[in-house]
Amino acid sequence: MFADLHQDIAFYFLTSLNPPPFDQDAEGRQSDLPKLRRAGADLVFAAAFPFVNTYGSWSPDSRLVLEALKVYYAVSERHGVKIVEKRGDLYAPGLKFLIVLEGADVLHTADDLRLLHKLGVRAVGLTWNLDNKWGHSCYSKRDRGLTPEGEELVEKAQRLGIVVDLAHAGTRTALDAIAVARRPVVISHANARAVRPHPRNVDDAVLKALADNGGVIGLTFISSTISETPSPRELAKHAAYIKEKFGAELLAVGTDYLGISKTPEGLESVDKVDRLFAALREAGFTREEVEAVAWRNAYRVLREALD
Repeated sequence: MFADLHQDIAFYFLTSLNPPPFDQDAEGRQSDLPKLRRAGADLVFAAAFPFVNTYGSWSPDSRLVLEALKVYYAVSERHGVKIVEKRGDLYAPGLKFLIVLEGADVLHTADDLRLLHKLGVRAVGLTWNLDNKWGHSCYSKRDRGLTPEGEELVEKAQRLGIVVDLAHAGTRTALDAIAVARRPVVISHANARAVRPHPRNVDDAVLKALADNGGVIGLTFISSTISETPSPRELAKHAAYIKEKFGAELLAVGTDYLGISKTPEGLESVDKVDRLFAALREAGFTREEVEAVAWRNAYRVLREALD
């Protein structure tokens, strides 16, 4: 079984010209239903990406959240994919989507989360690559940490049973958010900065705080965050580092498929994820640890984070 903590399915459909339906095994497509089923996927964090590229810069637009939700409910209705709304839905048979807002820039107040909760959103990323009223991103020139409004947002999300996602957050912002959190949080798609210095990767202080919180980090397939020669073996180096320093229970998978233009060699699509698990075994992970990375750790967190 396999859980993926980040895919940009709606972004793919909203930005592609005449894309094949999601139930077709499209040649060259990083993810679709046939590939997910071959991968043994049980759960995917399905991102609602609320930004539009305005000729070299990005602008948030709440209308994009609604358009993304239309995509996910259409896929659900046409192809039988379950939308996760509560803890018990994790045990429904077949593939499931958990909808995540990737960047809270479109929220005006923390109370807006209640409306998105009604619409089926069950995870929220505090930031994307831009600073906002809630906190600072990993690309911030000066990370001042979580704002008072951001603290309210974290608390509101966890009261509602919405998973807090700290991918893209700056180091101080992530540490502040974890300090406020009363339930486990996730860093859905990032790798270890100690292995590969990159703004999107996470340093040891955040990994330690995340481990203490009981959360998980999803190993991501973003090539630039892995190494100069990204591959399953190179990604396994990040996993081995995190396991040695903080324990295998911190690890999950967050591919970022359909949101990346370049994939690591050997991981061109989601049905090749077994190559990562084989690389983990080569790196010294036991069979039980690989299974934990593949899905058990993620499900442990979701059982505590969802209502």
